[in-house]
Amino acid sequence: MSTNLAGGAFAAAFLASGLAYEAPSPAFPTPGTTLEAAPLLLWQRPLPGDPPNTATRTETAAPVVDAKYIYVGYSGVSGLLVLDRRDGAVVHELATQAPVVSAPVLTETMLYVTDAAGYTSAFLRDRLGQGLPAWTHFSGAPILSSPTVVNGVVYVTNVDDLVYALDAGTGELKWRHAHKLEAVRVAELELFGAPAPVVAGDTVLVGFSDGFLVGLGAADGSPRWSASIGEGIYPDLIAPPQPVGNSVVVGGYSEPLVSLDPASRSVQWRLDLASATPFTLQGETLWHGSPDGLLHRIDARTGNIVWTWDSGTGGSITTPIPTAQGLLVASSEGSMYLVDPESGTTRWAFDPGYLLTGISGAPAVDGSMIYAVSNGGILYALRGGEGSRPAEAVDWVSPPPR
Repeated sequence: MSTNLAGGAFAAAFLASGLAYEAPSPAFPTPGTTLEAAPLLLWQRPLPGDPPNTATRTETAAPVVDAKYIYVGYSGVSGLLVLDRRDGAVVHELATQAPVVSAPVLTETMLYVTDAAGYTSAFLRDRLGQGLPAWTHFSGAPILSSPTVVNGVVYVTNVDDLVYALDAGTGELKWRHAHKLEAVRVAELELFGAPAPVVAGDTVLVGFSDGFLVGLGAADGSPRWSASIGEGIYPDLIAPPQPVGNSVVVGGYSEPLVSLDPASRSVQWRLDLASATPFTLQGETLWHGSPDGLLHRIDARTGNIVWTWDSGTGGSITTPIPTAQGLLVASSEGSMYLVDPESGTTRWAFDPGYLLTGISGAPAVDGSMIYAVSNGGILYALRGGEGSRPAEAVDWVSPPPR
């Protein structure tokens, strides 16, 4: 169900003008910037709100930055927080129906966000970061992954194995796909999650809780092919699939990690690795973080593991972010780390000087600046060594989990 709000007609007219909305493609920090030296803590700020009173919390919503603001969801707020990058002060709160537990997607004129009640919301962006509500759509079940925005279409998946394609300007339903679970493959305990859809050409790649990867037609949602991937206690596909040339790398939460040829559904290589967070492809290298605290450098062509780095925490590793000086990762039971991409050794680890409750959402990087939210709801702003950010460095939007 879609609800058009103020600005919906404007957004529709903007789309009709022939300009397509595109999700920001993953962009890495400007070459020449450096995070090689251990970063300095510029400021820290507790996020406002009333988080659930539980023994442990997991704040999975990765922050996204632009020239002036930080956009981040938090378990204590039914909305998306808009913060000033200078000091973390709250500038505005974009209202949603429930807490936002994934990264929003920003385009030049729009902002798209999903929430734990199952709603997708669109806002028209303004210079003050406030955002004018454009439309909302209810999927019927919680959405725990980011929306995918490509060519004027917003694709979302919810925890009930449903996939929706929505018009990016109006929120109107273009198509809906309900995955029929394979009864013999459904585990007794399903994980509460679903990966973001991935658009590869005219196909939408979607993973489901029974361990199946399905290719849907982007235009109408019709099933084109399916492949059984996930195995073990939790066959759920939680990490989004990663296209690599004519292949797709996909992994089950328990195991395995495979490279699949979609045309023949044949497995090109296989590793007995667990997958929970998005992978990062850089050239022919696949950076893979595991839910057991390990980071792997993998040759995407052959499946050979070049090295394995151990955070020593046992917590899930966030999406690896390549920088000019190394791979930036965080652990849900540890801190943030910069790892040498060639040797797999630790270059530095962030130590705030007291107990850090872990970081579950991928940090946002802008040149030598890092922004990250701990599981305790503390937003940290860090900077690399003095003079590490050149004046000509360009701001970029950190890629959300895909």
